[in-house]
Amino acid sequence: MNTNTNNPVYSVSEFSHVIKKLVETNFSYVRIRGEISRPSFPGSGHVYFTLKDTDGTISAIIWKYTLPKLSIKPEEGMEVICTGKVTTFAGQSKYQIIVESMEVAGEGALLKMLEDRRKKLLQEGLFNQENKKPIPYLPERIGVITSPSGAVIKDILHRLSDRFPSHVYLWPVAVQGEGSAQQVSNAINKFNQLTDETNIKKPDLLIVARGGGSLEDLWSFNEEIVVRSVFKSSIPVISAVGHETDTTLIDFVSDLRSPTPSAAAEKAVPVRNELIARIDELNLRIKSSFNNKLYGNKDRINYLIKLLGKPDQIFENKTQKLDFIYKDFENLFKDIFLEKKNLIAQCAQYLLPPKILISNLVSKQQLLETKFKNFLESQEFVNKVGGIAESEGHHPDIWFGWGYAKIKIFTHAINGLAESDFILAAKIDKIS
Repeated sequence: MNTNTNNPVYSVSEFSHVIKKLVETNFSYVRIRGEISRPSFPGSGHVYFTLKDTDGTISAIIWKYTLPKLSIKPEEGMEVICTGKVTTFAGQSKYQIIVESMEVAGEGALLKMLEDRRKKLLQEGLFNQENKKPIPYLPERIGVITSPSGAVIKDILHRLSDRFPSHVYLWPVAVQGEGSAQQVSNAINKFNQLTDETNIKKPDLLIVARGGGSLEDLWSFNEEIVVRSVFKSSIPVISAVGHETDTTLIDFVSDLRSPTPSAAAEKAVPVRNELIARIDELNLRIKSSFNNKLYGNKDRINYLIKLLGKPDQIFENKTQKLDFIYKDFENLFKDIFLEKKNLIAQCAQYLLPPKILISNLVSKQQLLETKFKNFLESQEFVNKVGGIAESEGHHPDIWFGWGYAKIKIFTHAINGLAESDFILAAKIDKIS
């Protein structure tokens, strides 16, 4: 046991500071390869995890301001190479690495992570065919998300101009490296936020494109943030990432996958000259069909006319027949009119004029006035007339005295004589 009392005595905090200085002095930047284990994402925004291999572990931290700069995001089981500074944490007497950059350790690890992510998103339904939107046949406005420099945007613009010129909105983004995935995702989201009321109208179609490259170069288009933005897009999306042999996760979620950026432009719009030629062809076919129909109907009408004969002859016969019928009706009405006229004349012979009838009635009344011998006879006659008047419901005016009776029959409602007056007079006449 060493009991050397000449060694300095450190407090715990002093010794921790010495160790911290020693570690940070001897190890400035280091690159450590290992597997990510138990990543933690607290509310502070920092990321805490453990790097491990078969024989050891080391704690790792990613500060929240560093996280957006990383090309990949830490995931459980991912084999990575972390670059950063080694420091110590006195509170727990341990050393740790402050990660400033991170990359996947080898293509094999990338492919495994890619396959795991593909299966995960597939299970969520992001690649289902029923979720894909139809590509508009003739989009008026096309949004292109790619690098503003290089051959990709030039190829797209050239192909669009040759086929069918459209309004093209370029949203410049980094297509690889740190922050690339976030830029692509933001571009998709911002295009979808446009409306017809904004200064720039909402595109009818989006093209996400970049040229070929390695698996690492194309990795931004395998990030979940990009895949989910494409899935949520209300605007149809054509993916054109890499060459024909390259496949990224954006190809699975997009509404249409194109092998190259140039091919994406060809899929986006038809050839204008071909459309014009097709329209001209259809116009000729319509005219030809119309003429054939017209001439066919004309021949049929001429044939029917021949079967029917001349219209004038048809109407002449019918007109003549109508004249005969009219003449027959005219003669018939004349005969009926004459018959009824003669009948009325015959009946009129047996009728007396109203003046004569009234005169006879007055005469009859005058006779009634001088008919009776005394007052008693006059009274008896008046009583009989009263009985008749009651039965008929029609009451005349009566004056009587010694040897006479005067009766006035008159309908006051019409201020003249009615049929009931003549009936009452006839019945009174029978008893006089």
